[in-house]
Parts: sequence; C-alpha cells; structure tokens
Amino acid sequence: MFRKFLPKKEKFFILLNELAKNIHEGVKLFHETMNNQNLLLENASKIHILENKCDELTHKIINELNETFITPLDREDIYNLTNSLDDIIDSIDTIVTRLRIYKLKNNIMLGPQLSGILYSQSEIIVQIIEDLHDNKDAMRKIVEIRNLETEGDEVFKDALANLFEKQNDVIELIKEKEILEITEKAVDRCQRVAIAIESIIIKNPK
Repeated sequence: MFRKFLPKKEKFFILLNELAKNIHEGVKLFHETMNNQNLLLENASKIHILENKCDELTHKIINELNETFITPLDREDIYNLTNSLDDIIDSIDTIVTRLRIYKLKNNIMLGPQLSGILYSQSEIIVQIIEDLHDNKDAMRKIVEIRNLETEGDEVFKDALANLFEKQNDVIELIKEKEILEITEKAVDRCQRVAIAIESIIIKNPK
C-alpha cells in the first residue's frame, strides 16, 4: 500500500522512452514501405505487432498513474503525452492496413517525402523523451518538429495537386488520397506530442 505514495520517476521515464522507440520503429517500417510496396506484407505485420506492444505500454503507464500518488511530472501531462504518442502508431497501423486492402498499382507520388518527414519527427521525439529529465535542449527540438509539420503541410498540398493532375484512375485517386490524408494526420499528431512535451517543460523548468 505504501508504494503508492512513493515517486516512480524512473519507471515513467523508462516506459515513455520505450513507447517512443517502438513508435519510431513503426514509422521507420512505414517509411520503408512507402518507398517500396514490395515490403508491405512483411512490414504491415511488424507494424501491427508494434502497435499492440504500444497499446500495452500505454496501459502500463496509465495503470502506473492510477497506482502512484506522487508522479515525477504533472499527472495530466503524462496522460496527454502517452495518448498523443499512441495516436501516432495507431495512424501508421491504419495506413498499412488500408494499403493491404487497397493494393495500389503504384507508389504514391510524394508519399515517401511525407513519410520521411514523419520519420524525422519521430526520431526527434525519441531524442527529447530520452532526455526528458534534463530538457535543456528540448525547446529547440520542439521547434524542429513544428518546422517539419509545416513542411509536411506543403508536401501534402503538392501531393494532392499532383494526384489530381496526373492520376486518371478515379478509384486509385480515392485510395491514394486517403493514404496521404492519414499520413498527414500522423504528421499532425507528432505536432501534438510536441505540444504535450512543451507543456511539461514549461511546468518543469531546469
């Protein structure tokens, strides 16, 4: 019973770090798939396993929040960060599931560029969370994530313009448009992670 009143600083940081790394691995597999559709079946299976693992980690963190009286960071901030992270891998799993169903005839133009931006964002997120207990460089990295989100918006617009200009197969157009939209949403979700981290930094200045 007494353990509920003890701070579990390392436990939360370890779980958040593991969650971020698994998400980054999922994004890496997705980016590989966007560059090479031949990897779809193998990588989709791996991503689904990672998504389940991330769900388990998310539940562990929430359970720790429920069982711990003193937390190293604001309880609501930990909750928001955890769910924002989990939303990213959920998007990735949704995309590869759609890709398996849709069986696209060709790679999506500018799709790899958009997934590459997502990959860069998730890499920075891992770096920030690894050093969340010593966040002196985190604000600069948060700005990087925001800049990448802005870049992602531009690539998404260009991809849609290219799609409507060059894709003559209406069914393929609909499929590709949805994949691009969900990928862009994943980029936006990385931005929400950055916002959650910024809230933590503001409340816990070094």
